[in-house]
Amino acid sequence: MRNSERTYVELLFRASRKYASWDPEMQVKVGDWGRITQGKRGLLFWRKNGTFLKEGNIYADGLAEKYGIPKPTATGASEENGERAERGESWIVSKNAVQVDVGGAVAGATPALAQCKLKGAYKFSSGRGALLVMSNPTISYIDPPGALRKLLQEPSMRDLVVVSEVHSCDSYARILTSSAGNTVALGLSVEPPVPGAAEAHAHATWVRSTSVGNFKSQVDETGERRYHPLFRLVSLTEKATSTGLRSSEEEWDGVPLPEAVPPWLLEQEEGKKLSEPGSK
Repeated sequence: MRNSERTYVELLFRASRKYASWDPEMQVKVGDWGRITQGKRGLLFWRKNGTFLKEGNIYADGLAEKYGIPKPTATGASEENGERAERGESWIVSKNAVQVDVGGAVAGATPALAQCKLKGAYKFSSGRGALLVMSNPTISYIDPPGALRKLLQEPSMRDLVVVSEVHSCDSYARILTSSAGNTVALGLSVEPPVPGAAEAHAHATWVRSTSVGNFKSQVDETGERRYHPLFRLVSLTEKATSTGLRSSEEEWDGVPLPEAVPPWLLEQEEGKKLSEPGSK
């Protein structure tokens, strides 16, 4: 069986061009840099397929200051008086998903879903499917999008990737279905706080319509956005670093950098090119 983490990462990367974290509790910050593991056998057998392995952070290392990279910009949260923005939600689903009616999906089997304000349902076809939902998300990112270009053109950054964007939230749920044809409904059930409690927080939990598949969820009942389920990795290929773009840095700062593609997807694409008629 293929590695579940790798499958999940691949399905949501194809849908969003971003990396979906298998363990969103692990902290990821804008400016983190490192490598994407390929899960090769040998001494490094413990490194899983498709995992971003952090080696440093451009702000902590002084690289951002050296190359004039601005501090991250945040959206989705009110900056005024430290107040939080109105709650929202974000759904990321694999390309083989079709949204369906929640009521029809659960068919009375999961009555708790009907009471959820945050809820959705999708039917997956043609293989396994992946779904990620984030509650009260914010996005931190580097602006302008090409500000990392000069740093990534350095020979020392070859084969390395940088986190240019991070989605953070106070609650998330992710699922990888076990087979094609699955219909999955997810919802966030919230109970009001207990009256008179010293620290009154609403109790929330994720409910789903099926127990099949690889499922994980977390809720921070204080509202702190401590989970990082999705982030963008950027890099420059060897060809891109040798095209002489330095003569127009200001113009190129506004052009987004290419997303770092999972190593096994690059291998698949290269294999297809080699198998095409007329290829050498």
